[in-house]
Parts: sequence; structure tokens; C-alpha cells
Amino acid sequence: MRFRASDDPEEQGDQPVGWPRPHRSLGRIGSVLLFALLAILFGALAVDEVLQETWWQALVWVGGMLLLVHLIGLTVSLMHRPRQAGGLPSRGTNDQGEEGMAFRYSRWAYYWLSVVLGACAAGCFGYAVAAGRYVSVAGVVLSLVFAGFGLYLLWFLVTMLRTAPGVVVISPTGIYHRSLTFEHFVPWESVTEVAARNHQTPWITVKAFPLEGTRTKNHAGRFSPGAEGLPFMIIRAYWLGANAIPAYLAVRRYFYSPEQRAELAGQD
Repeated sequence: MRFRASDDPEEQGDQPVGWPRPHRSLGRIGSVLLFALLAILFGALAVDEVLQETWWQALVWVGGMLLLVHLIGLTVSLMHRPRQAGGLPSRGTNDQGEEGMAFRYSRWAYYWLSVVLGACAAGCFGYAVAAGRYVSVAGVVLSLVFAGFGLYLLWFLVTMLRTAPGVVVISPTGIYHRSLTFEHFVPWESVTEVAARNHQTPWITVKAFPLEGTRTKNHAGRFSPGAEGLPFMIIRAYWLGANAIPAYLAVRRYFYSPEQRAELAGQD
């Protein structure tokens, strides 16, 4: 069963025209230009250090340049409207092992964020070591601050990769969403509306009451991405990538057509 976007507004429901259309602000465009200029500068400094045979300094500039390149990739991907996935939806299971229709997160979205977090954590540890070499109160404090922030980034990265990949699973009993570090299940009877939103970062909102059968699991504490909309389910279109439109259409279809939910149990 394929889910395709229609040109008929009645079939689109409340889906904004062109959704998901990321916001291309002057700030984001300016950030890309700034990162690009800094990456070129860091590359030139790395070449200069190589010519002077100061290899460690050259490695530092190369590392900075690679971080900036990935920041460019991450920012550009946030402004890019993904193509709609074709073909049949895949199958998957929710947190209770119930089978249903699955829409997985984009691998590229994971790649950009993982590399940026890893590089930032490595940079923090490097600064912590450098600051610790100065035998002073300020040096020790800076070393502890950088080391603590680096540990937090590393912990978040490991947690994110441990629960990867994120997925939306639509089953006969409800909707399951595993984001970067947060799991959320809402039964169909608790859902009141399914809507697509086209703000700065487009998302799908599944409005629901916290009735019996609702499940949540937080792997990263209070500020876990995906927990901010509770009791509503917030599904960011960026992370779904090409699966954003098919996921929205599928969730909306089975919400408004409960008599068809039984087919989600088998591969039709």
C-alpha cells in the first residue's frame, strides 16, 4: 500500500501546501556562509602548519575544518525539503513487540548529528587537557567544566546511538514513536487529532489524552527530545526525511478509518 501526497486539498486534510517545508531563515543561511569561510581558513592554516612540519597543530586545524564541514551539512540538511519515499512501507515492531507499519528515521540525519556531537565532545576533552596543564585555580575549573560538558555530549551520543534508529510504528492498537532518546506510545482511543505543522522545523502532532495504555520511556532525562509536547506526540519531519509524508498520511488515514486498522497486523 503506497501513501502519496495528493493535490486535492480535501484529501490533504490540514496538511499545509508543500509540507514539510523547512524554514530557510537569514540566520541559517548566514551560519552556512560563516562556517564555509571558517572551514576555508582552517584548511589554509592546516596547510601552513604542514609546510612548517608542525604536525600536531596541523591536526588540530584539520579537525576544526572537518567539524565545520559537518556543521554545514547539518545546517543545510535542516533547510532541505526531502523527497517523498516511494514503494511499500516496511514492517516493524513497537516497544511491546506488536507488529505494524514502520516509518524509520533518516540515516543521514543521524550521521550529521552524530559526527558533530562526537567532534564537539573530543574538542571539549582536548581543551580540558590543555587547561589542566596550567597549575592554577582557573585552569582546574576550566578543565573540569570542559570535561563535564564533553562527558555529557558523549553520554547523549551513546544513548542516541543505543536507541537508534528512531521509528514510527502504526499498529492495530495505537501509534508508537521512538525518537532520539524518548519512546512514546498512544492507543488509538486516546487520539483526538492528527495534524501537520509547517513552522521553523516542521512536525506531525498527534493530539492525545494521557489515558490508560499510554506508555513513555525517557532515556536522557528531563530535556529529552520528543518529550516536550507531552501528552501530545511530536514527530519531527526532519528526522523522518523521505518518510515524513507517508508517515503523516498513514497515521491520518488509520485515525479517521478505524475499520481499516486490522490490516496493520498483516502485510497487505
